[in-house]
Amino acid sequence: MAHDPGMIQPKRKQPAAPEMETDLLRIQQLSQEHDDENWKFRSWLKQNAPDSIDGIVKALSQKYFSLIDCTQCANCCRSPQTEFKRIELHAIAKTLGQSMEAFEKQFMSEGMVNPPCPMLDGKLCSIYENRPEVCRSFPHLEQPGFTTRLMGVIDNVAICPIAFNALEELKTKLGWLHGRHNRQR
Repeated sequence: MAHDPGMIQPKRKQPAAPEMETDLLRIQQLSQEHDDENWKFRSWLKQNAPDSIDGIVKALSQKYFSLIDCTQCANCCRSPQTEFKRIELHAIAKTLGQSMEAFEKQFMSEGMVNPPCPMLDGKLCSIYENRPEVCRSFPHLEQPGFTTRLMGVIDNVAICPIAFNALEELKTKLGWLHGRHNRQR
């Protein structure tokens, strides 16, 4: 059959991005269900990430930061143990009116601040404008070297709606669908 220039050619269907998920219980459940898949994706991505991966992930991070209000979640302040710089710990202890020793005894174990963060007041950080760097950059998607930090990213997927949604959309964008390595060109 000859090509008819007036005939509309069918477009290749792009896989649809997953629906955005913000329910923390559902995110935790889906993260557990996707655990094997995420580790396979991590292994695949270490070998097959495009050169532009940091930019792709940064754009996804910014997209989900614009859609999800962290101050309505604060799960990152309630979930993981966190390591702060010593100078940040001193500032937090001072804000709480405590000596560093009293702060360590009350809020820390093995050099890490235990959850929930002592600066958390409901779902808001009481020192938000002066919060530690690790808090400012969480879930750490916009830092360079994304493929070198994938273990931490996978850990954050279970507690952060931004990380969860960004990783799920990244799988779709790269054409990696549930272990079928259908990378689109």
